[in-house]
Amino acid sequence: MKTFNIGLVIGFTNILLLTLFCLNTSVQAANNKDVEQLLETGECASCNLQGVRLRRRNLNGFNLEGANLFEAELPEADLRNAQLSGANLKDANLRNTRLSGANLFRANLQNADIQESELETANLRNANLQQANLTNANLTDASLEKANLGNGNLQQADFKNAQLNDASLEGANLQDANLEGVSLKRANLKGANLEGVNLFRADLRGTQFNSATVIDSKWLLVWEVVNQGIEGQNLAGADLAGANLEGLHLEKANLEDANLSEAYLFIVNLRGANLRGSKLTNAELRYADLSNADLTNADLGNAELGNVNLKGANLANANLRTAKINEETVLDPQWSLVWEIINQGAEGRDLGGADLFNADLRGANLQRARLSGARLYSSDLRDANFEQANLFRADLSNANLAGANLEKANLQEANLRGANLERANLTQANLCRAIMPDGTEQSCQ
Repeated sequence: MKTFNIGLVIGFTNILLLTLFCLNTSVQAANNKDVEQLLETGECASCNLQGVRLRRRNLNGFNLEGANLFEAELPEADLRNAQLSGANLKDANLRNTRLSGANLFRANLQNADIQESELETANLRNANLQQANLTNANLTDASLEKANLGNGNLQQADFKNAQLNDASLEGANLQDANLEGVSLKRANLKGANLEGVNLFRADLRGTQFNSATVIDSKWLLVWEVVNQGIEGQNLAGADLAGANLEGLHLEKANLEDANLSEAYLFIVNLRGANLRGSKLTNAELRYADLSNADLTNADLGNAELGNVNLKGANLANANLRTAKINEETVLDPQWSLVWEIINQGAEGRDLGGADLFNADLRGANLQRARLSGARLYSSDLRDANFEQANLFRADLSNANLAGANLEKANLQEANLRGANLERANLTQANLCRAIMPDGTEQSCQ
């Protein structure tokens, strides 16, 4: 009769159960006691968790400060708001891991696979991310000051509004990454590949490039203007849309026909600048100095003009539609009135003798307005509503009145020489002794 060693059987059974436990929970580590402590208490600071396997584990808010997680397997784990400052995550697998709000200050993430992971608002200051793979990672609003991302793969990563001041991105691949609103002050981008990168309103002051840096020509021009000034630069017709030019001295710069739509021009000095025909739609111009600037035919639609100095600026035929001003905006009386009419309307208002020449008043509501003797010559009045308006002796010479509603308007003795009246509604308008577009005087009935 055979006998069995009961102790051996029990020992074997325990080993089998422990193995099954580890497989079922996807946990494997050199120090199971540390793993147990981590999972039971949520804390394991300075623990040895080298090679730990915690796939898809919920570690939200866990404290792993200073822990050794070398070669750890953490794909798809939830590490939001976790404390990982100083942790060693070299060669770790963090693919598709949730790390939003995590504290990774001075963490070692060299060679880590962080593809497609969520790192919004994460603290990665001074972190070592050399050669890390952050392809398609979400790093919006993350802190990466003084982080080392050298030679990292950052393709299509989203860094919107992240802080990368003094960070090293030398040799990094940033192709098609989103760097909108990112602060890159003094960052090292030597040899980095920035092809197709979105640098909308990114702060490039002091950013370091070299001949090996690959960057689209538009953003290279922005970098040159920000860091080298405008001396010798021909900016006429330049594409500077979405550029961050905060605080620059662009006095008397030639920006004729330049595209500055959505540009960040906060506190910029543009005194006496040539901005004829420039596009400034949705531009941020608060506290900018545009005194004596030439803004003829410029488009300022929806631009932020709060506290802007426009004293002496030429706004002839400039579009001020939906432009945002405040009580501190300095506008000459003529252009202040134009802004009011186009944005607030002037139905029934007394504007007799007003200077509204060379003004963009397309579509303005001037129904029943009193405009006798007003100077409206060379103004763009297309589709404006002058129904029953009093335009007695108004100067409308060379004005564009195409599609304007002049029904029952009083145009007696008005000057319409050279005016465009195509499609204009003149039903029952009083044209007695008015000078018509061809220079003839209209007879009175």
